Amino acid sequence: MNCPRCRRLVSADTAFCVYCGAPLTPRSPRRWLLPAALLVVGLATAALVFTFWRLGPGRVAGERNAALSDAATLPPPPTTAGDAAAPPAPPSAFPTKTPLAATATALPGVVASAPDEIVFQSNRDGDYDIYIMALDGRNQRALTDNNVDDSNPRVSPDGRRIAFQSDRAGNDDIYVMSRDGSSQTQLTTSPDSDRQPNWSPDGAQIVFSSRGNNGSDLYVIDAGGGNPRRLTATPLNEGHVAWAVDGRLVYNVTIEDRFQVYASTNVGTEEQRLTFTEGDDWSPEWSPDGRTIVFLSERDGTNRNPAIYVMNADGSGQRPLYDSPDYEWSPSWSPDGRQILFTAASGAQANARDDIYLMNADGSGARLVAQSGSYPSWAAAVP
Repeated sequence: MNCPRCRRLVSADTAFCVYCGAPLTPRSPRRWLLPAALLVVGLATAALVFTFWRLGPGRVAGERNAALSDAATLPPPPTTAGDAAAPPAPPSAFPTKTPLAATATALPGVVASAPDEIVFQSNRDGDYDIYIMALDGRNQRALTDNNVDDSNPRVSPDGRRIAFQSDRAGNDDIYVMSRDGSSQTQLTTSPDSDRQPNWSPDGAQIVFSSRGNNGSDLYVIDAGGGNPRRLTATPLNEGHVAWAVDGRLVYNVTIEDRFQVYASTNVGTEEQRLTFTEGDDWSPEWSPDGRTIVFLSERDGTNRNPAIYVMNADGSGQRPLYDSPDYEWSPSWSPDGRQILFTAASGAQANARDDIYLMNADGSGARLVAQSGSYPSWAAAVP
C-alpha cells in the first residue's frame, strides 16, 4: 500500500509509515497469507517443471547430490560461551519471538569534544541516510552513505552515540554508531521488523518496537549488544516508545483502529491509558525531567494534518502546542527541556518536502532550521 501522506510504498502490515511517521490504517497480517501461499506453490511448481525440462532429470539429481555432499563437509556454526539465558516465555496466547543471536560488541564511548548539534534523516540522495548539523542548520554532513534506508536516529543521553534502524541486511534492524559515524554496529538480527529505537536515561539500554506476523511489541536490548528481552505481549500493537528519567515508558498502541498513548513501567507492567480521543494520538516523547509528554494528535479524525500536543505525565492537562497548515510530526526535546525539534511537511501530499523546525517548549518562536530533513534528535555537547 502507499502512505496517504508521502505516497511511498510501505507494507500493509505496518502501523506507521517508516518514512514520514504518518499513521496507516491497521490491517490484519493474515489476510494475504492464503493467496500468497497459493502463489508461492504455483511458482515453485512451474520452476521445477522448467528445470527438469531444460536440464534433464539425471543432471538435476547429480547437482543435488553434489550440493548435499558439499553441505555435509561444512563445519557446524560456532557457539558463544556465556550467552545470557533466554527470558521466560510470555503467556501462551502471545507466541514468543525468538531472535537470532546478535554479534554486536560494546562500542567505544570516546569521541572528540563536540558542541550541541542535531542528528536527522534525509532522503535527499534517493534513500534515507543519517546526517548531523549545527543548531543553525550549517555544516551538514552525512554519517551513513549507502543504497539502503538508514532512518529514525536517536542520540544517547551523553551525546556520544546514535541508535538508528536500517534495512542494510535485508530487514529492519537496530544499529548503533558513534556520533561521528564510525563503529556502525548491528544490534538485532531478528527476522521481524525492528524499528524506532530510543535510549534508557543512563544510556545503557535501547528500547524499540518489533513487528512480526502477530503484531507489534516492545523489546529492550543492551546498548553493547546481546539478546533482546520482550517487554510486552499484548494484542495492542505497541510502537514508538520513549523512556523517562524515572523509568517509565510511554508509547502508542492500537485501540479499535485508532492510535492512543499509553504508559507503563520499564518492564511493561502497570499499563495506563493516557489519551481517550476519537482521532489518532501517537509519537509520544518524555521531557528530560519526566514531567511532560509531547505527542502528535489528529483529534478531528481527518488523518491529514496532526498538531503537536503536550500533556502531564499522568495524562492530565492535554493541550495543543503548535499547529499549522503543514503536516507536523516527530517532535523531540532538547536536553534542557526548553526547546522542541519537529518536522513539518510543506507542499502537496504527493510531493511534500520535509523540513526541520525548532521552537520554544511553550510553542512560540518556531523557526526553520534545515530543509530536506526529518526525524531530528538533539545531540548534547560533549566536553
